[in-house]
This record gives sequence, C-alpha cells and structure tokens, in this order.
Amino acid sequence: MKIFPLLKWAKDQIKYTLKPVINKNFAEIKKLKGIHTGQRAFIIGTGPSLQISDLDHLINEITFSCNKIYLSFTETKWRPTYYSVIDTVVAKTNAEKIKRLQLKKIFSNSVKEYFLDSTDILWHNDLKTEIVDGRRQQSFSQNLLRGTYGGHTVIFTILQIAYYMGIREIYLLGIDFSFINPKETVGKTASGEVLLKNQQEVNHFHPDYRKEGELWTMPRLDIQYEAFTAARNIFQKSDGCIFNASRSTKLDVFPLVSFNDIPFD
Repeated sequence: MKIFPLLKWAKDQIKYTLKPVINKNFAEIKKLKGIHTGQRAFIIGTGPSLQISDLDHLINEITFSCNKIYLSFTETKWRPTYYSVIDTVVAKTNAEKIKRLQLKKIFSNSVKEYFLDSTDILWHNDLKTEIVDGRRQQSFSQNLLRGTYGGHTVIFTILQIAYYMGIREIYLLGIDFSFINPKETVGKTASGEVLLKNQQEVNHFHPDYRKEGELWTMPRLDIQYEAFTAARNIFQKSDGCIFNASRSTKLDVFPLVSFNDIPFD
C-alpha cells in the first residue's frame, strides 16, 4: 500500500470513529438550549470570601461552579448542578480528582487532552477573540453550539453557558476579584499565559486550595473586567441581570446585593 492511500485510510478511520462521539456531544449541548428559561441561578466562585455554610442554602437552586470547589464537599451536602474547567494548568494538575467527580461536567476543548478517557464530559469550542489595532474586542457568545469566548476567568465562560440555557437572573458568590500574586514568575504556558509558583494560599476559600510550589496562571483582572462588562451588557439587552452577592468583592461591574437578603424557599 502506497503512503498516500495509507494516510487517507488512517484519516478516514479517525473520522468515522470520532463522528458518533462528536454528534452525540453536539446533540447533548443542543438539549441544553433554554432548558432553564425563567429560572434563576447562582454561580459559585472560589474566592476567600466564600463561606461554605452559604452553600447549604443553595441545595435546591440551579448552581454552577468550577475548579477546586470540590474541596467544600466534605463540609456540605450541596453539589453544583453544573461544573466547569477551562484552565489547562488546573486540568493538568488535578485531572485524576476531577475525573472522579460525579457531576454534570461542561468543559472547554482547551483541557481535552487531560480527559481523553472520560465519557461524562460535554465539550464546547473556544472561540477566538478578535484583535483590532492590538486591542481585544471582547465578545460574549449566546450560542454554546458555536462555543464560548475567553475572558481569563472560568466565571465568564459559565455566564455564557447559563445564558444559552435561558437563565436571565444570576447571583455571583465568592467572586472577590482580588489576588495577591508572588513577585516572581516562573515561565509561560503554551498559550502565553504567565505562570506563577504558589507560596502561601491566600487567594481562595480553602487553605489547601493550592499547595506550596503548585503552579498557577497570573490573573488578568483587566481582561476579566472587560469580559464581565460584555456579559452585563448582553444580559441587560435581554431584560436580564447579574447580581454580585459575594460577601467581599472588588468587582463593581454588577449590582451588589447582600446574600442574606436573597429569598430562599
């Protein structure tokens, strides 16, 4: 067999093997469109202001969370309705723990290489943010079938997922929008993000969130701010609203509300 027919044969085998998987993923994401229309939701961040006791109030709510929120599970019966990971460093470092989570997972294709043997994940594309004259033109995706735009925070990705599901009333919790970064950097990721080495955990709700020496990417609060502003504008145009119910926060893009004043059944 000549080399070119052999390559074509191999390409066809891969195509026909992956096609059912891709089609199933597409179909499952399509089912999510408008699934929670008319309902409210909570997006749980992992900032130090997050109080695990607050999570007990959310057991009967639609909730989204991310990354190492699973560190709270030994102290609460609450579990997020949907769970997301988009950060390659988080995925690489914690893949085995994340694989064991019995949650509804919606992940970015950017972390797919760390979960190739997982069958319980819905995947969405990463859409390219347009750059004009050296400046990012921040966009917000309203169609999860196409994918989501990045905003240097998984919370922005989750907002796009929630919007696709028809949710127009959202409360943020544990979004402190404040980080204490080490002075020295230790390199960059393949996508150009600056890498930091953790010293003492002060940026998250749990003392074991990052071990000493663990790598993480430098937060870009400037990009996050633009992303959150784009999300606010899209929600407002759809007669929706995002409220910031974090107990301590420097994020002023969204109206601030007290978590204690939110009515629960």
